[in-house]
Amino acid sequence: MNVKDIFWLSYKDLKEKKVRTALTIVMVMIGVAAIIALVSQTQGISSSISNSLSSLGPTTIILSSSKSTGFSAADVGRLSSLPNISSVIPLVIGSAYVYANGQNVSATFIGISAEGATELPGVASLYQGSMYQDTPTPSSVIGYGVAFPSSLGGATQNVKVGQAVTIKLQGPSGGSYSMPVTGIMQQSSTSIVNINTAMLVSLQEAQLILHKQGYTVILLKAANITAVTPLSNLLTNIYGTSATVTTTQQILQTVSSIIGAISLFLGVVAGISLLVAAIGIMNVMLIAVYERTHEIGIMKSLGFRSRHILLIFMMQALIIGILGGILGIIVGASASYGLSALQHLSSSNSTATASTAPRPGSASASRGGGAGLGFSSSSGGSSSGLSSLSYWPVFTPELIAEALFVAVFVSIIAGVYPAWRASKMQPIDALREL
Repeated sequence: MNVKDIFWLSYKDLKEKKVRTALTIVMVMIGVAAIIALVSQTQGISSSISNSLSSLGPTTIILSSSKSTGFSAADVGRLSSLPNISSVIPLVIGSAYVYANGQNVSATFIGISAEGATELPGVASLYQGSMYQDTPTPSSVIGYGVAFPSSLGGATQNVKVGQAVTIKLQGPSGGSYSMPVTGIMQQSSTSIVNINTAMLVSLQEAQLILHKQGYTVILLKAANITAVTPLSNLLTNIYGTSATVTTTQQILQTVSSIIGAISLFLGVVAGISLLVAAIGIMNVMLIAVYERTHEIGIMKSLGFRSRHILLIFMMQALIIGILGGILGIIVGASASYGLSALQHLSSSNSTATASTAPRPGSASASRGGGAGLGFSSSSGGSSSGLSSLSYWPVFTPELIAEALFVAVFVSIIAGVYPAWRASKMQPIDALREL
């Protein structure tokens, strides 16, 4: 008996029991779909965070103030004198609505020097225009998402270079200001500050507008990777609880640890689904063996050997595994992309909600009016300074191959006992069932 005959005898029985076969395949499909969807989602999140943090560079250290007054110019001078420090970039961060041509966009208001801004992704090479001057004059560079707001589909340019926009600060300051746009940043974001929905101004201008003498955050660049940990420990000893020291390496390690734990949990959930599928396959095939008892007796009487019977039922399990695995990959990939699309739509709706903000009452105002908005809640700030996570699922050939292998392996293991039982059936006992 050749493989073709074994395949036909296996397929014929599955075809005759269409509903039962379909339900068995669906059980395998659900388990594989769960694996594909969950693993691709966690890989997509991990990749997005890793890429975002990598854009800041592995030698970046983020120093966030825990005091409402923030860091002083003396702090910047002290940090610049530390060994193995290549650059010190102070930032003043607040939150604002940017109003232009009837559209409101919630933006992160960032004061940073023109030179320091080039350390941020999307700024070194602007999409349009040029960088502002390091003077206390109203001029700004806006993020791609501010110029091309999601409320207009993200493809229509609402703000052009040279155009003046109106900003309304959030929080206690609440002032309104007219701000000419000198440039538009490339589309990019980090897990520290969402550059896509940011407005950059000179450091002096931000301090005047926000009425802040200090700095919210200081980005430090270590001379090399090996100097990052010693510098981090030194900064912790200097500032203690008055500042938080974070490195991109620490964030990546924390993220990897969390995602690893989540992946393990989700893997267990998917494994339970496949275990249920395996039990279902075994049950269905045992029923098939019972129903085909007389047929097995006839085949053995005609000269079929035990291994032929074994291969027929094992082939059935293989067919179920392959079909369930392929369908599971398709369904899992579709579900994963659907979840990511909903996440992107939710993010777009959150940004578009800013259009319900009240229109600024005037195009300009005095520079008085309230305390500045810090980077963290301890500084009286807003979480809008933090970027929202945006990702797409990641599918690798290894993931698809592993998912298909698992489906086939589970199906074959589940089919071993029913196939063995069928192969050991004695012809005389089988024929008694006629």
